[in-house]
Amino acid sequence: MAVVKPVDASFEGFRIIRDKPGLILAWTGFYLLSLLAMILILLLPNLGTLAAAEVGGAARDFDQLLARFGLPILIVFPLAMVMLTMLATAVYRAVLRPEDKAFAYLKLGGDELRVFAASVIVLLIFTFASGVYGVALVFLAHYAGPLADAVTFLGSLGGLALVVWLAVRLSLMGAMTFAERKIRLVAAWRMTRGHFWPLLWTLGLSIALILLVVLLSFSLSLLLATLLGGVSLLGELANPDLSNITPGFALAVLGQILLQLAMQTLLIVLILVVFYAPPCRAEQQIAGRAPVQPAPDAVPGL
Repeated sequence: MAVVKPVDASFEGFRIIRDKPGLILAWTGFYLLSLLAMILILLLPNLGTLAAAEVGGAARDFDQLLARFGLPILIVFPLAMVMLTMLATAVYRAVLRPEDKAFAYLKLGGDELRVFAASVIVLLIFTFASGVYGVALVFLAHYAGPLADAVTFLGSLGGLALVVWLAVRLSLMGAMTFAERKIRLVAAWRMTRGHFWPLLWTLGLSIALILLVVLLSFSLSLLLATLLGGVSLLGELANPDLSNITPGFALAVLGQILLQLAMQTLLIVLILVVFYAPPCRAEQQIAGRAPVQPAPDAVPGL
């Protein structure tokens, strides 16, 4: 019987980072450009209003400002979903179908649509299960009398256990959906049978590695900001003297903002890679399939 090797599976994302650093840079560039485009979509229609609020000092409620972003948000939100789905599917493609030629494995087609649909199904399952469990817990606590606090505490632990259990049992759905080009809810559920604890270890190790990546990224970001004077620049922006702003100062601030945005974008990409790659490797291990070796020209230049 094929078994899941938690350490081997959880480090699959780091293998991509080690063997294909060009992919990480390409995905970061794609994400950064997409993010900048979405920021422009949000801000450009409202620059006049925001400038009037700043110069005139008029008090504006947050709801009033938020209301002005209604139409741009309706554009940006689907774009964000498309972008994240493309990146997640690119990670699947890099592990499960590396011979599939595309720039940085980024495409927009049937695979992405199926992966998005699988993600929505998983979200709905979690929402429904959590809602039903929450209503049942409130009902029990209401009629538990003096034991209400104990019921609530134990019920909260049970809710956490339910979420973890569902996360493990549904962890292979996205990878299987991509690999077999079909939405594989039932098949993925069955595939995890008998592999719960190894998959739980894989999930736990992946989360621990993500926390490590976040810690190292924030430390590096702070170090770079300190070395390049970004901390002092941002401090000056807290109480800016608009009469003394020079083009050089403005460019320095803009450079620091772009640098920090690029660092945060890289962090998000690393998190996605470390999170989405392990289920692909686990699915290969359970299915008894060897890792697929990419063709030499699968990703030109990367």
